Amino acid sequence: MGKRSLQFTVLALLLAVVLLAPPPASAGVTVGGYIKMEVQYSDKITRVALGDTGTVFVGVPLDTDKDRDNTQAVLDTRASRIRAAFDDTVAGIKLSGMIEGDFFATDGNGLTSNSRHLRLRHAFARADHPSGFFLMAGQYWSLFSEVNVFASVPVIGITPLVDNIGPASTLLARQPQLRVGWRSPLGPAMGLLLLEADVEKSSVGFFTIDLGSTSVNETQGEGQTTPLFVGKASWLHSVFVAEAAIALGNNTVVLPGGKDESQGAWGFEASAQVRITPVTLLAHYVTQKGLGRLLGQTGDFPTAGVKLADPTQFENVESQGFYVGASFALSPETAITALYGWAKADEDASIGFTGTQIEKHQSIHVNIIHKFWKSWQAGLEYQRFNVETFSGVEGDVNFLHGALWYFF
Repeated sequence: MGKRSLQFTVLALLLAVVLLAPPPASAGVTVGGYIKMEVQYSDKITRVALGDTGTVFVGVPLDTDKDRDNTQAVLDTRASRIRAAFDDTVAGIKLSGMIEGDFFATDGNGLTSNSRHLRLRHAFARADHPSGFFLMAGQYWSLFSEVNVFASVPVIGITPLVDNIGPASTLLARQPQLRVGWRSPLGPAMGLLLLEADVEKSSVGFFTIDLGSTSVNETQGEGQTTPLFVGKASWLHSVFVAEAAIALGNNTVVLPGGKDESQGAWGFEASAQVRITPVTLLAHYVTQKGLGRLLGQTGDFPTAGVKLADPTQFENVESQGFYVGASFALSPETAITALYGWAKADEDASIGFTGTQIEKHQSIHVNIIHKFWKSWQAGLEYQRFNVETFSGVEGDVNFLHGALWYFF
């Protein structure tokens, strides 16, 4: 133990020296983030605590679960985050990057001291050439996510919501990736054309029971031989933003004895934003097969299921979904936003999902968010989530969700 403690101390000192060392004169390093205090009241007891729920629809109580048909109030600050960003210019090439973490995990001691562990969210470096080409490497939002559409909504966060994730069918997964792209002006007052392609980490599922060998964990990417390939085209304009992306991959499950089975996975998403001051309109559509792990940051649908006739075979799960909404700016500091989301998985007879496996999701978000004192922001949001299982059992929950942010 003494030797390990000494090694840890030496590593900690070396890390401190690196972090505190002054950067090159031409480089810029900034540290920022925010504190987010959340209060959430619900008319039913959700399966997981406040931020964990978000739009994780598996946490919505079913009507048959009478034990959770009671109210609940939760206070939490785990969504707070800290980031270090850098920028530099070398030989005319703009360099930038970021390392970001939050405390939005279920580990740590939440019963006594409420200690929470820092977890990695984003860590990437990017180089932009004057010609418009760029290279990015690291962990960032999957290219198969509608980030561009929300980037210019005048409210903090990827979605203009108090909720930490977003409506049904949203795509906000983080992925280790290698990305290339090209930005080109389209002409006077026409905005920019953005073309991107990347390769990302491949895995089979989030809420997927081990489909094969118990010694191979496909949910962590084990046994996968083909990465996920994504291509996207975006039109970025001050009034209109639109994007479309295609994802292609291959899901592999290793069976007991070492034999593996594979199936192709694919996805298509299209999103748009129209801003006619003071109104901003949002719309999104996604259809996918075998990429359910990318939905809602935590996999709103299983990636695949075991075939009933042959448990050594599996089949990818397909789903479709959309959301629509609008944001109305009462002032430069205050906005009212409403979003409706819907998503449904296709029932496949060869898989035969039954019991509590969720087939359909619906969500409603209505909020008001206000910025004040330069670095502060407050929000109050009503949320309603509805679910229905493949066996026809329904469930719902209503939330009143408040938050106070301080940005630094």
